[in-house]
Amino acid sequence: MPELHELEALRIRMAPRLEGKLITAASVTPKKAHLLRYPVEEFARELPARRITSLTRRGKHLVFATEHGGGGAPRWLVINPMLGGRFQLAGDGEPVPSTHVFTIRVEGKLEMRYLDFRDMGRIYWVEDPAKDVPGLAELGPEADTVTEMGIEAFRKRLRRFRDELKDLLRNQEFLAGIGNAYSDEILFEARLLPLRRRASLKPAEEEALFAAIPTVLQRAVQAILANPNYEESKQDRSFMAVHMKGGKTCPRCGHRISQLGSNREPLNFCRGCQL
Repeated sequence: MPELHELEALRIRMAPRLEGKLITAASVTPKKAHLLRYPVEEFARELPARRITSLTRRGKHLVFATEHGGGGAPRWLVINPMLGGRFQLAGDGEPVPSTHVFTIRVEGKLEMRYLDFRDMGRIYWVEDPAKDVPGLAELGPEADTVTEMGIEAFRKRLRRFRDELKDLLRNQEFLAGIGNAYSDEILFEARLLPLRRRASLKPAEEEALFAAIPTVLQRAVQAILANPNYEESKQDRSFMAVHMKGGKTCPRCGHRISQLGSNREPLNFCRGCQL
């Protein structure tokens, strides 16, 4: 599942090419139409002649704000890619993948395609994202705003939850945007075991967690954008320290990395240096 770090890198890449552009056409693959939480015919008819005014991110959602040149209320295209959603920017005439769900064509013969190989994504075309997109209003602060929040506000928020640390980081009401993969990386950076309860943390460990979240975020975005072979439709996690590295050597202490659970949603950590 694309998480905050990957969607933020994607936003940074796509925004300059899409913001301010007029949508000239929209089309949906019929067999994928069930992923739209809006009538397909109206979706394809209503998007053209609207201009993309901004591309932002809320948690694990990409949010395209649009306005109509002829007036009328603004509308938002909100996409939660879930496990298998990907995005592709392509020139007119480039082959369309079999996982194609919908295409938005903008002036300049550029196409923004949404692909989904698991058919689990959720696509909303709404007048008010906070009201019309399920769960959006309940999201906690963005995980990349932790530094601005400050350590004392972070501690106060942290102590409202009783979860194990892995589940806490994945809880979107605590912080928005972190999922299975990057919760492993954050806890590795903080040297904390994922199965520990939140209540077991000492003040110094709370500080370590506070520092680890932005550190991992910034490092991941930089690593993704630095990849010379970056493609919007592919997910690069080769730079990760422990996630999906079960059985391999810990890059910090040399201990063997442990894995619990299935390959679909594994929990990875190092028993040697995470306490």
